[in-house]
Amino acid sequence: MSDAPDKESKTEAPSDKKVRDTVEKGNVPFSPEVGVLSSFSAFLVIGLLMSSTAADKLAMSLAGILENAGTLELNNSADALRFILTELKTIFLILFPVLIVVCIGGVIGPLAQNVPQANLERLTPKMQKLSPAANFNRIFGKQGAFDFLKMLLKVLAVTGVSYWALKGSIHDIFVSAVSDIRSIPATIQRLVMSVLAPLTIVALLIAIIDIVFVRLKWFTDIKMTKQELKDEHKQSEGDPYIKERIRATARQRLKSRMMADLPKATLVIANPTHYAVALRYVPSEGGAPLVIAKGIDHLALRIRSTCEELGTPVIENKALARSLYAATDVGTMIPADFYRAVAEIIHFVELRKKQGYRATSQA
Repeated sequence: MSDAPDKESKTEAPSDKKVRDTVEKGNVPFSPEVGVLSSFSAFLVIGLLMSSTAADKLAMSLAGILENAGTLELNNSADALRFILTELKTIFLILFPVLIVVCIGGVIGPLAQNVPQANLERLTPKMQKLSPAANFNRIFGKQGAFDFLKMLLKVLAVTGVSYWALKGSIHDIFVSAVSDIRSIPATIQRLVMSVLAPLTIVALLIAIIDIVFVRLKWFTDIKMTKQELKDEHKQSEGDPYIKERIRATARQRLKSRMMADLPKATLVIANPTHYAVALRYVPSEGGAPLVIAKGIDHLALRIRSTCEELGTPVIENKALARSLYAATDVGTMIPADFYRAVAEIIHFVELRKKQGYRATSQA
């Protein structure tokens, strides 16, 4: 039995990562009806701009053939073939710009839907495509039924629109053939344009419906289950338990390093029991006072007691201790905003040292 989740369990909208991965694999929403619409539109535009000129050139070519019919030398099959190829070349040169624009229109449609990208995965043979059961479901399943219904509606729409546009006009061709054969190209051009305009509108409506359906189906197909979302979140963000272990280890290492560096401290600014910030300031080393260690609650008490045992001056200043703790990081110099307040305490400590005091003092 397949381990792939069924469609009923895919109730969650796809994540941004799932959408990116799907697009990178070449699985993008694509409607072939847009290509049909762009071809019809290009044909309509070129028809409006150039069809009259092309019809006139064809009429002149046809008139030339008729006027020179008595002088044509068609003595054998080779002469007839040469004459046919010459006329086909003339017709091709007349219609070549029209064909180029129609081809460009057919290419613009697919390109307008998605950015082209190279993807070799789509070219890799897949064994499931050879499965009779999978192909049966694809042909006779919901998608196959929808494609058949869409094709049937297109045939009926094209047939109905063509009949409506051409009804009562076909006899114009026969009239042209009887009265003046040179008017046949212009008559055909007029009839083609009368059919092409409504067909383009029909193609537009079909393309809009197909785009909506294709994108909804694509979005539904890439939906995710709740478990897939959880697994993706773990992969992208990491396991919460492991991340907490890493943070705890980092905190423990920082704590150990701080305690090991406490002998370097020259001053501790403390809030009696809740905050403690150990600083090092040696004028000969240059720079502002450096934060050696900081802590709150029991860690603050450990820093304070250790420094007292080491003989490092501990100055109690509730507001300054709290502010320094919030604004500084271990291993960095204090911000300039604290220079004046810390300088006053350093001056106070140096004055006490000169007077022979090393006990805990109140700043």
